[in-house]
Amino acid sequence: MTSREEILHLMNAYGFTIDTGDLDGFAGLFEHSEWGVEGTELFVGKQQVLEALSNVRIYEDGTPRTKHVTTNVDLMIDEESGTAKSQCYVTVFQQTDDFPLQAIFSGHYFDEFERGDGTWRFKRRYIRYNLVGDLSAHLKTPTNIVPDS
Repeated sequence: MTSREEILHLMNAYGFTIDTGDLDGFAGLFEHSEWGVEGTELFVGKQQVLEALSNVRIYEDGTPRTKHVTTNVDLMIDEESGTAKSQCYVTVFQQTDDFPLQAIFSGHYFDEFERGDGTWRFKRRYIRYNLVGDLSAHLKTPTNIVPDS
């Protein structure tokens, strides 16, 4: 795979792992990195990210019943230094038996990547939120992410 393909694979793995309920796999993407949402602390490493995910509701089918859709990917790779940066938009959709299909979150991902041990990996993912909908079916307890007023 080219560097671009490898990094895009990482970006897609983010959505695939969380949406399928593979919380361990999701947290593993951040084994050597930071992950955080605007207004909250940054979580460093797999264990801290896994602990942060304890607030996500998992349903009987083993998933959070979400779909993360990323668009407008802008990726800049510096092959010589083994670093890359990207930004893209994200919209998260959710549906449960008691919660009709709807967008619950729309934000902006800011990513940094590095090549380590010959492969690309996340260095940091920072999430800014622009539009926040009803997160009650997604999170067990409320967060300080609130809709714009």
